[in-house]
Amino acid sequence: MKTYDNSGKVVAETNRIRTSDGTSITSHTLFNTHSGQVSSQTVSIFQQNGKVTTTTTLGGKLLP
Repeated sequence: MKTYDNSGKVVAETNRIRTSDGTSITSHTLFNTHSGQVSSQTVSIFQQNGKVTTTTTLGGKLLP
């Protein structure tokens, strides 16, 4: 899902997938509206056993 500002530029993008073993992976990417480059990305992994892992990268992307 993409989020746009009032000028029609992409501000953020959220992607969510679920694997066959029930793990949920969510990535949330924020974009700089002036340059269009990625300013940060957060990837969260929720496992069936209740374990949650979250990684945030500033100025780049972990996942495409």
